[in-house]
Amino acid sequence: MHDDCFGDLMSQINQETGATDTKLQILFGSRGFFNAAQAAQIVYAFGGPSDKVRAIQILEPRLCRMTCSEARDLIGALSIHNDKLKALECIKRVLCDCQTEQGVLNILSAFPFETDKNRAMQVLSTVRSDVAGAVPAGGHQGYAALGGLYTQCRPLVPHLYGTVEEQQFNRPGHGSIQLPVEAKPGILPSMYTGHPTYAYPQGRDYATDRGYPGNDVQFTQ
Repeated sequence: MHDDCFGDLMSQINQETGATDTKLQILFGSRGFFNAAQAAQIVYAFGGPSDKVRAIQILEPRLCRMTCSEARDLIGALSIHNDKLKALECIKRVLCDCQTEQGVLNILSAFPFETDKNRAMQVLSTVRSDVAGAVPAGGHQGYAALGGLYTQCRPLVPHLYGTVEEQQFNRPGHGSIQLPVEAKPGILPSMYTGHPTYAYPQGRDYATDRGYPGNDVQFTQ
């Protein structure tokens, strides 16, 4: 999220002094993706431990790729050790170096107790980050007519998703950033509105074209 938009979001959250559910609703209704520093700042804005967990659960599908060193600071925003494990469950899919020795050490340093370190290792073993940057060279399948599949299996050949170079450019975190299109208000059409059929050209008759009996069509022997 852009710094200006993120600043406005944090102002709305911090200025809400009533119910915590309203703060969570503001976060839930926001748009955009957050890096590790922004996510940590949002979690710090909530006081109660359970509210921090709910905030990071809302952020889970909107987190950008992050290193284990950045994730350690995000996990540190929670004070209860069981909540730290819940946070790791939420962010494990966006970790980009959790298969490296240094990455594992960074994650384990966020947990003070040996039991929690073992449980954190079990969480990390359920996700693979070393294959996130790999682009398949072939074997993609697409839908064909009548429920069939269109398959291209030759390696290193341009296929349904483009060349390998194009796929590398379009990976998350690479290439140009495109903002989602904002929905514009409009008028919904009535459910009783009738629309003309476009199956046949205008001015032509269905029965006449097919020579059905009762039409002035000359048949030859």
